[in-house]
Amino acid sequence: MPKRVLFYARHSSDDRLCPCFDRQNYHAKRFIKEKGWKLVLTCRDEDIGDVVFTAQPGVHKLLEEVDHRSVDVVLCHTLDRLCSSLTVAARLLHDLKAQGIELWAADPGVQIKTKDLIDYYCTNPGKPLGDGRHLEAKPDDLYEVEHLVRLPYGYRYTGAYNADRQYVFGYKVLDPEAADVVLRIFQMYADGMSPAKIAAVLNMEGVPSPYSGTWRDATIRGDRSRRSGILNDEIYIGRSWVPGRDYYDYAPALRIVSDELWRRVKLRQGFSARRAAP
Repeated sequence: MPKRVLFYARHSSDDRLCPCFDRQNYHAKRFIKEKGWKLVLTCRDEDIGDVVFTAQPGVHKLLEEVDHRSVDVVLCHTLDRLCSSLTVAARLLHDLKAQGIELWAADPGVQIKTKDLIDYYCTNPGKPLGDGRHLEAKPDDLYEVEHLVRLPYGYRYTGAYNADRQYVFGYKVLDPEAADVVLRIFQMYADGMSPAKIAAVLNMEGVPSPYSGTWRDATIRGDRSRRSGILNDEIYIGRSWVPGRDYYDYAPALRIVSDELWRRVKLRQGFSARRAAP
């Protein structure tokens, strides 16, 4: 019976620095075919910076499959496309080994063993498992909130206990005080107040801004076409974008703004854009 393979890829928008998803996928499928294995699942994340390992959707799915022992091999293109630090790699390898699951790198086509990790991350990062880029070892950051990707204003991270009674950070919840400010911003704008005036009111009242500075109209207004700025972030109506996908997941528990209030804001934005057009 062929080994069941879960392929994990981390996509990069800059193909000059690291291979894009298509290239990683191509090499992985070719390697799986050469080995006579069977690809049963592909997990994918976006390269969005320094983020807690378990907070990434693709990694979260990978760990679920590991817990269920539904695969025999976890395959990545190069080790750095899976784990960015020695401590993360060592912990993952320990968990895989406990479940009888192997970890392989399609380039250069080797099984990754614990003894290889020091050589890759600390001694000779160019060989045998990577492409020459060195990311220095950090403290174990699997469960530390300060390493998480910054959330939109109105939300905070919390954690939960897994089946092994380990407390895992990486879950997004409402921040009640900030959520009230978000709702107020939407209401003030829908009622006719400009982003600049809203920012002035919040600063006058001493309301903390998203980045601990002063409120600016650009923070509120943003860019509608890019979905930036508080007034354009669809997370506030419960649409949660998952890295690696081109669509939104619905997360009703994260909703702050009603559909009616969102519609009023969009109508006013559209009217303002038409009025500003030549």
